[in-house]
Formats: sequence, C-alpha cells, structure tokens
Amino acid sequence: MELDKLSLANQYIRDAARHAAAEDRLSIPIIERFLRSAEENWDGAGSGQFTSVQFKNDAAYRKAAKDAMRNLFSLLGNLLPAEVQSTPPLPPATVRRHIEPMVRGLVQGDWQDVAARELAQRTFVLNFQGAKAAMEWSCDPAIWNRRGGFSGAYTVILGSSRTTSL
Repeated sequence: MELDKLSLANQYIRDAARHAAAEDRLSIPIIERFLRSAEENWDGAGSGQFTSVQFKNDAAYRKAAKDAMRNLFSLLGNLLPAEVQSTPPLPPATVRRHIEPMVRGLVQGDWQDVAARELAQRTFVLNFQGAKAAMEWSCDPAIWNRRGGFSGAYTVILGSSRTTSL
C-alpha cells in the first residue's frame, strides 16, 4: 500500500512538472527537480545579475514552478482520506481568539487591534484546508517580490490531533 502511494506520488510529481512546463516549452526535468528539492537551477536563477533573456527565463520558470506546486498539492491531496480532506479550515476569528493574549503582552496598545487582525489573516492551521489556503496565499504573485521572495510573512501552525502519512 505505501509503495503504491509512493509510486503514485512520484507519478504526480512528473505529471505536475510536465503540465507546468508545457505552456512555455520549458525543461520538464528542471521543474521536476524544483518540485523534489526546491532548487532553482534554471538559467539566471539566483545570479543577482540578469540579462533580459535570463530575466524572462527566470520569470517563466518561477511561474511554472508555482503552477506546478499548486497542481502537485491538489494531486497529492487526492491521496488523503476523504475525512481529512473535508476538515474545514479554522476561521480567522477563532485564530484571533487564540493569539490575542500574546498580542496584548507583546504589542503597544494602540497597535494591538491591527496586529491581531493581521496575524489572524496570515495564520494557517495545517489541516488539509489550512495547508491549501497557505499554498494559494504563498503562490499569489502579489505576495512575491520581484526576485521571488516573500514580501510579507505568515505563520503556520500544525493543527491535527492525528497524523496521516502519504
């Protein structure tokens, strides 16, 4: 059973890479390597000095990598039992109730409401739906700065009373 899931997960990685690479005719092995290791090894990645061709190439691979991650997350989610997939996300109001005591102890009085609201919106509890929301949020182009790093921060909380393995 576990070997079947591992084989299926490997196939999903290959499928996600192939699908993401197809649009701009990019290298499937490069995107697959990114999905397995998070290594950005395409031309121009991380060099700090881009030619216009490398800049366009880097942008195409970054877009493909984000598309592949979204697709792979969805495919791997299919391996989880239905009850795990259907567990609802925690609403920000619930998260806020848990972080407000920390905010009151750490944040200046006139900023506490803003801090609690912002933290609650950027905190994802990692049940399946929370992880999905975190993935969508982190792959949103508005969140990434020009070089591909996060321009904001978010908090991830592991929130499951039982462990499910793939």
